[in-house]
Amino acid sequence: MTRFWLTPIVSYSPLVLGADRINCTPLNALEKFRELASGGHPRLLAMFKSSLLLSEDEELCGSELVEFDLGHSDAIRFDGDPFHLSHCAEAFLDRLLTRDEAMQLVSSLNEGDLNAESIRWKNQWLRWLESGCDVILLREDGH
Repeated sequence: MTRFWLTPIVSYSPLVLGADRINCTPLNALEKFRELASGGHPRLLAMFKSSLLLSEDEELCGSELVEFDLGHSDAIRFDGDPFHLSHCAEAFLDRLLTRDEAMQLVSSLNEGDLNAESIRWKNQWLRWLESGCDVILLREDGH
């Protein structure tokens, strides 16, 4: 089963994904939320496959040796022990909107177009941005 996680980036050096990520369900609410976000900017709620975050080789994206479960409640650090960030993930992160751009666009999402769950996601996204975190959507397959 595929899960989608609204995920704060706590730090870039090393990359740290926050422990307070949100499993976005129901999926139909997430689809509408993503549609509204992409209407503001195509890269506002950037999505990346979690399996491609890892690397055990500089030439490859993804790992067959190491997996992690985003459902665990710990922050995830990509400092080489045990996770190495892939070059694909680095390129993805380099293309994120600035925090100010994201803040302005997320703030402008019309709550009249959102359901209660989506409003909760929007408000948490804004809190993360205000606290200095960037936010991404991770797709986790197979759990």
